[in-house]
Formats: sequence, structure tokens, C-alpha cells
Amino acid sequence: MDDHNTDPAEQELQPSGIPSLLFGHSAAGAGLVLSGYLLAYMIRFEALLGHWSTPFVLTVVISVMVMVLLSVRQEEGRLSFGRAFGLSLLSGFLVRLGYNIFMVLLFHVMRPDLVEAYVGLVLEKTEEALLALNMGGLSEQREEMMEMAALSTRNSLSLTGQCTDALVGLIWLAFVAAIVSLILKRKPLEDGAFRG
Repeated sequence: MDDHNTDPAEQELQPSGIPSLLFGHSAAGAGLVLSGYLLAYMIRFEALLGHWSTPFVLTVVISVMVMVLLSVRQEEGRLSFGRAFGLSLLSGFLVRLGYNIFMVLLFHVMRPDLVEAYVGLVLEKTEEALLALNMGGLSEQREEMMEMAALSTRNSLSLTGQCTDALVGLIWLAFVAAIVSLILKRKPLEDGAFRG
């Protein structure tokens, strides 16, 4: 007996892998992230560590996730949580690569001489944070923390560091993807109407 389902209605409901629109939306999002950082760099080098960067990247990532899931949901008529999570995680990861590509281009291609200036900026921000936590007076601990921050920053700017950063970024992307997927999943009802 053949176990394969030949019902055309059931076959239409089967997801068809990774839709090509995911790559288009993700490439546009990555380009937007890269352009935003490039613009910040051109305006003022110190802006690379500004308070704008995390909300900016997060906004672009969520926007692309939502666009991808809404497009897939409209095309396929349904969207399970698992499929939504996988598609949104992949699209978010590809969008966030725009940041890593910018860092590699800036510090390995365009201006490798700015690595120490960037490390200096990070150390300034670290010093400010230590002072805010009233740890500025503890000279031995402060010096150790500053040395660790300098070493960590130099390592993060390497090609291996940027690859590691991209992979570690999957952790927070998974949380965002789970939330977006829970909101945008859609199941068909028995009577043919849809909910979600």
C-alpha cells in the first residue's frame, strides 16, 4: 500500500522549503544595516559606538522577519510556528551579517589603521561604565578590566572574532524570532477559514 498522500489539497498546504523572497528581503535588510553604519562612520567615527546602533539593528531585523513571515503566510495560506521560527531566524541572521560585513570591510579593507582608535573608544566607554559603577578608584581591578576590554575588542575585530560574533548573535536572534513567530503563525481551521 502506498503511504504517499496524493490529495492535491493536502499537497498545496505543504511548505516548499526556503522561499526565494527571504533572501531578497534579507539582503535588503543587511544592506540597510551596512549603510547605516557606513553613514555613522562618515559622519563621526565615535558614532559607531553610539546608543543608536542596537535599536537600529533590532528594528531592521524585526522588520525583515515580519515582512518575510507575512509574505510566506500570504502565499502559503498558513504558517506553523516551527516554519515561522526557522524562516525568521534565518532572515534575522542574514540581516545581522550586514553589521559583521561592515566591521570586516572597515577594519580589514578600508581602514585597518583605525583598529587602535576603535579600541581606544571602547576603553573610554568602559572607563565611563566603571566610574558609573563607582569602580574607578580600584586601580588594580580597573587596570585588569581595561586590559581585558582592550584584548577582547582587538580579538572581536579579527575575522575569527566577527565570525564568532555572528554565531553568538544567533542567541538573541532566537528570542526575537520566537516572539515574532508566535505572533505571526497561522493555522487553517477545519471549515476552510483561516485565523491568525
